[in-house]
Amino acid sequence: MNGLEVCSIEADTSRACLIISVGISTRYVYATYKKTPMTTTEAEAWESAKKSYGGLHFLAIQEDLDSDDCVGFWLLLDLPPPPV
Repeated sequence: MNGLEVCSIEADTSRACLIISVGISTRYVYATYKKTPMTTTEAEAWESAKKSYGGLHFLAIQEDLDSDDCVGFWLLLDLPPPPV
């Protein structure tokens, strides 16, 4: 994550993964998850909530699952691509 200009994160429910957008035209599969009806519903709800707040969302990084400390934080905003 060091040195990346994180723009946004989106849930791709068809491939059961999180896509991270960095810069203008670069996207990576950031994480995958087991595709189940429950995870699909959760991903759809997250995308819906993000949309209802105008695309505002955040990414917080912890050192490990048991940590209460945040070692990285990005406040993100989905914006439509500019017209060409």
